[in-house]
Amino acid sequence: MANFKTQKNSLIINIYFINIFNFYIMKRNLLLFATALLFAFSANAQLFSDNFQDGDFAGWTTVCPDYATQPYIWKVSEYQGEFYLSTGAWDGSADHATTQWIVSPSFSTVGESGASISFDNRARYNVNQDIELYVSTDFAGDSASFDAATWTQVTGFAVDQSYGDYDWLLGATADLGNVGGQANVYIAFKYVSIDGAGGNWVLNNIEVTGTTGINTVASSVFSMYPNPVSDVLTVNGDIANVTITNAIGQEVIKTNQTSISTTNLRTGLYFVTVTDIEGNTATRKLIKK
Repeated sequence: MANFKTQKNSLIINIYFINIFNFYIMKRNLLLFATALLFAFSANAQLFSDNFQDGDFAGWTTVCPDYATQPYIWKVSEYQGEFYLSTGAWDGSADHATTQWIVSPSFSTVGESGASISFDNRARYNVNQDIELYVSTDFAGDSASFDAATWTQVTGFAVDQSYGDYDWLLGATADLGNVGGQANVYIAFKYVSIDGAGGNWVLNNIEVTGTTGINTVASSVFSMYPNPVSDVLTVNGDIANVTITNAIGQEVIKTNQTSISTTNLRTGLYFVTVTDIEGNTATRKLIKK
């Protein structure tokens, strides 16, 4: 009889722990499902990207309204198997005064509430000024109609300031402004040199993403750098607070500071959600290295 009671109690204990384990699994799965559902509704859809690894920049339009002794122009360069956009105004002995534009192929933001851009950049030698970025929704798509289009300058992104090395500034980001719901949107990079100063600017991994679903694009400009980040993340804009979550939706950082230490974060993928002073939000991916 005692042996039967012992077996019965053991069975009850086993059932108890099995139920606890099953409850844990169910709770975990619900959390993962809710997190996946949240990101599905607030995910950023890729609208355009180019990493130039095919060795060309088909679909891009170059516009050089003036140049000195030869037609300096944006081109695809290669170093040790890595391809990227490149431009400069050096003829072997001096820099010349030029204005050089390169315009992307068109992309659509129909069904999107807004769009943002991410790209890598690097500067070398005797740089005249930072690279500039513009966006247009009325460009006709050919160089002859370039001057007739309205080009709005985009600001707030980070650019390489270390002209003496070959290190890239990775993942510079910026909001493209009020471009949602447009059938044809173009971005353009502008390089300006003067006699005696121009330097070399290179670009790569250009990606434009749209914001869909329940997520509302922050009305103020939101940019963050560097990305990937190893130490301090800088967030620019009219920021009320910043929340960083990991890949399964767990909040790891919440702050109202614009300089954020990430040294305690493990290597991997995170999501940075910014709320602006008007209560609007925007979310972007962050890589911790």
